[in-house]
Amino acid sequence: MVTNGTESSSFVSESHQICDPPHACRRCLGDSGLAAELTESQIEALFAVANVRRLRKGEVLVGEGAFDNHMYAIARGEFEVTRREGLTHEVALMRLVPGTITGELAFLDGLTHTATLKAATDGACAIGLERESLESLLAVDPQLVYRVMRAILRSAHKTLGRMDETYAEIFHYVQD
Repeated sequence: MVTNGTESSSFVSESHQICDPPHACRRCLGDSGLAAELTESQIEALFAVANVRRLRKGEVLVGEGAFDNHMYAIARGEFEVTRREGLTHEVALMRLVPGTITGELAFLDGLTHTATLKAATDGACAIGLERESLESLLAVDPQLVYRVMRAILRSAHKTLGRMDETYAEIFHYVQD
């Protein structure tokens, strides 16, 4: 894990590294849905408490059923969202591209993740934000936290909209 450009904890393996130069990762955060309403100084403050993860193709960022108090902004590459079906089969649900926010519901409610998120490309990069890190910004900049929460709700709303569309397509397919 890289926080603020320095190594910390054993959150990630050696294959995870910060982008070179580090400000490139900050730009990726600024381009994500997470920072849509943030000022430049708020993006800097958020990046200061974020974790940058780079993964190889096939590496799991978050596993289905896992507890994880992070949400992620996809910064580079693509990630595949899958879900187990039975004991041995995995179903691909969707691909996430740069700018997408993911993991926001488990971030908020503290429950387990309902799907697995793994890198679909080499060098895929995600910027993680830990719940406690965002909460620590409340005393410093409550407006930043409010704007991030709005971004989370927008992301959840988009996800629900995609699910509704998929349900309608399946329903019409079955009816025909």
